[in-house]
Amino acid sequence: MKFTLWISIALLMCSAAASRAAAQNRQISHSQQFANCLDEFSACDRSALNVQELQEVQRVTKDRNLLDCFNGFSDCDKKQLNAEQQLEIARQNRDQNLQNCIDGIGECNLAVLNGQERQQVAQSARVRNLQACLDGTGECDPTQLTADQKQQVVTANHDRNLQSCLEGLGECDHAQLSSQEQQDVARVTQDRNLRECFDGSDLCDRSHLTATEQRDMAALKREQKVAELSARMIFP
Repeated sequence: MKFTLWISIALLMCSAAASRAAAQNRQISHSQQFANCLDEFSACDRSALNVQELQEVQRVTKDRNLLDCFNGFSDCDKKQLNAEQQLEIARQNRDQNLQNCIDGIGECNLAVLNGQERQQVAQSARVRNLQACLDGTGECDPTQLTADQKQQVVTANHDRNLQSCLEGLGECDHAQLSSQEQQDVARVTQDRNLRECFDGSDLCDRSHLTATEQRDMAALKREQKVAELSARMIFP
């Protein structure tokens, strides 16, 4: 009799535990469903939500759509915006279009700009063109430059060519150099070649060394060989 009673108690306890587990699983499932509805990338069953949860999901969805419209994303649904939000988005679109036109990046609709804004955009375009001409990069339209700006560009090109010649990097047009500049470039080039030779670099051109420099190089080689032999005798 006692054995039967203990079995009954155990069965009741197992049944209660199973009921609690099932209720917990249902709670987890419901919470996950709510989370899925808040997340636009997951499957959402709105029929599983209560009234308060539905309102929260609708609010989050509207806020997300407002951000999409504000950022100019294609997912924007303007029909979900109220009158004030539509004005905000229209103002944002105008500001972004003006910025694109000024920066010369992205889509630019000049037709929606007023006279003052078009002048501002034209001035920005002239500044960008001058910078491109001075840097020697990008597209440069010399016809948009004033006489003074053209002279600035000529000077910038000359200085850039001189720097390339002095550094031995990039293209160097010696024909653009003055007599003094050609002498400076020749001297710097000779010094650079001498350093390459003393460092044992493959870039060394011995044919450009003077007789004295060649003797110095020969003496250096002899000293290096003596040092190597001494090192071998000390550390055979």
